[in-house]
Amino acid sequence: MTIRLEKAALLVVDAQKGFVNQHSAPAIPVVLDLATQWAATGRPTVFTRYWNYAGSPYETLIGWRALYGPPDTDLVDELVPLMTHVNAHTLDKTTYTALTDEGLALLGQLDVTDLIICGIATDACVLKTALDAFERGYIPWVVRDAVASNATRHPAQEIHDSALLHISRLIGAGQLIDANHVRDVIETAPAT
Repeated sequence: MTIRLEKAALLVVDAQKGFVNQHSAPAIPVVLDLATQWAATGRPTVFTRYWNYAGSPYETLIGWRALYGPPDTDLVDELVPLMTHVNAHTLDKTTYTALTDEGLALLGQLDVTDLIICGIATDACVLKTALDAFERGYIPWVVRDAVASNATRHPAQEIHDSALLHISRLIGAGQLIDANHVRDVIETAPAT
């Protein structure tokens, strides 16, 4: 199976200032390069932003208290210029998944089948979005070198690797790709 560029969207998951740390920062240049090249295709890009809120399950069940508003909820500065691209969309969410009712409506409007997923965090929002996409009939493609874990309570690399293993097992090993694969698809696509 290959990416159908004409039916694909790039989904940049939660590349937000509050999620970037020493573990996740190395993925940001890869995400930026991918998003820049993707924008040049004219295909849609969806930037998601997670927002926490008082009384959320993240607070009450796991004791996580962060990303209540700017600047933590802002996308990293490098991506901001790409948000003005003609086919760029921003999706705010309060859940792990990007496939909220609003997200599903947006994807329906964009008429896409393939979701190329990159961003933060491999073990949370990326994983849940990929699984939900799979179960909702989309074809998820997770760009393994453009995702990262920002875990601080556990070893981030182990958490990242574990999430990639779960993604491989649950949606298919062929759905894990590298940024170079996406670049090749872009470069070899017929001119429109």
